[in-house]
Amino acid sequence: MSLHLTTTTANLMDEFLDAEQPKVSPLGYISLESLIRRILVWFDAEDLDVLNVGINEALRYSAWIAEYRGEDGQSYAVGTVLNYLKAARRFFDFLVHTERIKSNPFKALRYPRQPQHMTRNVLTEAQMGRLLQALKGFADSPTVRDRHRRYRVHVIAEFLYATGLRIAEACTLSEENLDLEHRLVYVPQGKGGRPRMAFLHGYAAQIMEHYVRVGRSAVMRDNQNDGSLFGAEKHRMVVLINQELKTVCTALDLPIITTHGFRHSLGTHLLRAGCDMRHIQVILGHEALSTTQIYTRVDKDDLKRSLDQFHPRQFRQKLSGDSGGQSPHPRRLGYEY
Repeated sequence: MSLHLTTTTANLMDEFLDAEQPKVSPLGYISLESLIRRILVWFDAEDLDVLNVGINEALRYSAWIAEYRGEDGQSYAVGTVLNYLKAARRFFDFLVHTERIKSNPFKALRYPRQPQHMTRNVLTEAQMGRLLQALKGFADSPTVRDRHRRYRVHVIAEFLYATGLRIAEACTLSEENLDLEHRLVYVPQGKGGRPRMAFLHGYAAQIMEHYVRVGRSAVMRDNQNDGSLFGAEKHRMVVLINQELKTVCTALDLPIITTHGFRHSLGTHLLRAGCDMRHIQVILGHEALSTTQIYTRVDKDDLKRSLDQFHPRQFRQKLSGDSGGQSPHPRRLGYEY
């Protein structure tokens, strides 16, 4: 589908984006612009005037985006569908606010419910330790280029696991945002454009101090004067780190995680260690405690393992007497299941 818009629709989109730009982060603005353009392209392609869209047209769009298939034949995830519908609602709210329409048809829709489950993109404490230890061995890489790449991934991995920052937030940072003496990180553009504070533990602060003092100039070379802490825009950074994580996790026979896995792993590990839920909320920068509470959800396999381990009637429990200390199969006891 062409992303070309009619002049009238394009002008409305530009006015909307100008109004929204101060409310979102630079990366959030890029995402919003992409979503809105694709939404409005659909209305133009259907020959629908956005100033005359009602509930029926909103329902048509909702059905279309839910059933959309990409070139690979895959449908959008529920979260992606929600992002499109929320962006549409935001755009039509703007039209109401500017008195171009009387009501927002997207507010009348029932939105799909996003499953509240923990991502599989999480390592155990021991697995995380093995991964970070392997990344720490960057000096063993065969070439200077490989050593520089692995060193930067080592630094960013330790930084993300210490702070719980999203990779998009890390990409907005400059050296001035670090207060290594007090082990603080000022995040000027958090999610939703909100500034916040993140925290470093002692070891991570030492890594960052060495990186700022010596390592950054070595790995960034010609880009060291661009003002950024890590020297790459988000998409390049994500590709760089995720490729290296895949290589190292595969070599260590670990579950493959991505940059966001450090954030989810940190939240899970803090909870397991007994950290207060509200402290985790602040560390991860969640606006609502309900978002943090997803870490209290446990996997079904974890529940089954706990049942097998602790239930008094477990079959693998050793028995005394005629069984010779072995756990009898239920059929041997004359029972049918």
